[in-house]
Amino acid sequence: MADILKMNDFVAATQGDHSHMLGKFLYFSLANLLVEKEALSDLCSSVGIPYAGGTRVSVSDAFRSATGDIKERKPVTRMGETHIYLAYCRDNKHTGNVLSRELVKETLNQQTNRYEKLANISCDRSDGQIYCDNMVFDEDIDVSACCRRAEELFELYQRCANRKQVETICTNFLKSLEATKLSITGHMYFVPRTYMEKVDVFEDFISLLSGLNQNNTPLVVNSFYIIDDEKQREKMAEEFCFAVKKEIAEYQERCDYFIKSGCQSPAVMERWVLKVQGLAEKKQHYEEVLRRELNGLDDEFSTLQFLAQELQVRSRNIRFQKAA
Repeated sequence: MADILKMNDFVAATQGDHSHMLGKFLYFSLANLLVEKEALSDLCSSVGIPYAGGTRVSVSDAFRSATGDIKERKPVTRMGETHIYLAYCRDNKHTGNVLSRELVKETLNQQTNRYEKLANISCDRSDGQIYCDNMVFDEDIDVSACCRRAEELFELYQRCANRKQVETICTNFLKSLEATKLSITGHMYFVPRTYMEKVDVFEDFISLLSGLNQNNTPLVVNSFYIIDDEKQREKMAEEFCFAVKKEIAEYQERCDYFIKSGCQSPAVMERWVLKVQGLAEKKQHYEEVLRRELNGLDDEFSTLQFLAQELQVRSRNIRFQKAA
């Protein structure tokens, strides 16, 4: 398969008879996303998308994210000479329950960049509070403003979901639509016609989510129909095989691990047996949609199904022994 997927190879339409459509091409971008978890949960419930984020707050993660967002670049010209100053946080020694980072000022345009400590920012995990001390005055960087921003972000990160968490919600929903991630950079998927009506739900979700973004950066989502013809079926068959081979390899690795490690949990083994069955059903569904047999996956699937059968046998034996 070619390494580059050309967008102009797709035969697309904005509307038309669904019976003549192969499915939908969907793309979206989440940008710099930060949304209140409660609002995100309510939104997911309102549009029927499962919410995958918990309410458990990691103080350590919130502290690292908040201090990591403190980044300031400031050019200053004095007497005809320009210097560029960077202000940001870097790791510092921490002990016990106290996490610590230091706010530093880096001076560029020097033979050797100069670093100056401006403040300590620390977090006590036992009480979940953030503290700023050892602050020094600097004529170029507003140290107090940086510390206040860290405190504000710390509070925000404790009650908000970030882009990674929202990506999990999105990818889990798209998996339920049997979407295939295309082999190009970014969030680009093919959704087969069986589920393409639900793409509208996803687009509504991203559009509404954009209005909840605390960082005020726009989110992007769009889709178009892929016309059902031989060229498009061939192209989507290649994309599906490319994506599923990665899934098969992951499933093989996990199943093989459970077998070799002597896993004693029937529930775990049975869950992976069901995952293998689901992948086989997805392959069968794509064969029906694309009107062709995906023989290029036969060898990989044979190995995977053999491992799944072994897990099934082991699971039944353990349950039988426990019942005896």
